[in-house]
Amino acid sequence: MERDFLKEKVALVTGAGSGFGRKMSERFASLGADLVLNDINMEGLEETRDIILENYQREILLARADISDSEQVKKMADEVFNKFDNVFLLVNNAGIDGGLYTSLKAKEEIYDKVMSVNIKGAWNVTKAFFRRMKRQKQFKPIVGKIINIASCAGTDNGLNPFIGIYSASKAALIAFTKLWALELGSSNITVNAISPGVFLTPIYNNDPKLIRQFLDSRGVKLPLNRIGEAEWVADVAEFLASPAADYITGQNMILDGGMTISINKL
Repeated sequence: MERDFLKEKVALVTGAGSGFGRKMSERFASLGADLVLNDINMEGLEETRDIILENYQREILLARADISDSEQVKKMADEVFNKFDNVFLLVNNAGIDGGLYTSLKAKEEIYDKVMSVNIKGAWNVTKAFFRRMKRQKQFKPIVGKIINIASCAGTDNGLNPFIGIYSASKAALIAFTKLWALELGSSNITVNAISPGVFLTPIYNNDPKLIRQFLDSRGVKLPLNRIGEAEWVADVAEFLASPAADYITGQNMILDGGMTISINKL
């Protein structure tokens, strides 16, 4: 398969200022894509852009917007289509964890904030772009792809009461993945999710010791005995963005080193 299959295509990544979003943005650039990088952290976006431009000549739009605010998302969409003629790949990656609270002990403001970003945000962005994606007939047979970054915390075996609202939000995002796949399939748009387990990301201060402490405190074992690296999420995102995945939709790709099957056996 050609390594430039995203050439002349635009990829929009939310939460691109760090972590998974940064790694996926770098990967899509390596595959030929021009980029729309979204985050509320402009400094992080500039760092991501500079990393990409050190290695690739790409058109990049920095789109600072709070995705939980529909008006900001609409403004972002206008900016995007003033610069680019397509958004082939949309990655709903932005998310927050909300802290360590069980669902019934979390305060209302935590619930509102987590749901507003993790669910409403993905919904806002998808609503703002799917109609334009449907009209991108220059791309065949698939006119657009949506990838949602969920979490194994939102799956049946991975539900975690210690991050209860977060777990619920990611379960909802997995449900939206399936619903949008049904709604957009006839328009030749695929929708899939990636559900990472425990990974080295800014949420854990990129510190494997903190992750090991968390796993040990919960009595969770990793059959592969390795903590995830953001590059591996980019690997799966590359596959889903590629022509090899053109007949895959409505699926949730669990990337957890076997953690959820381990939990199921405890």
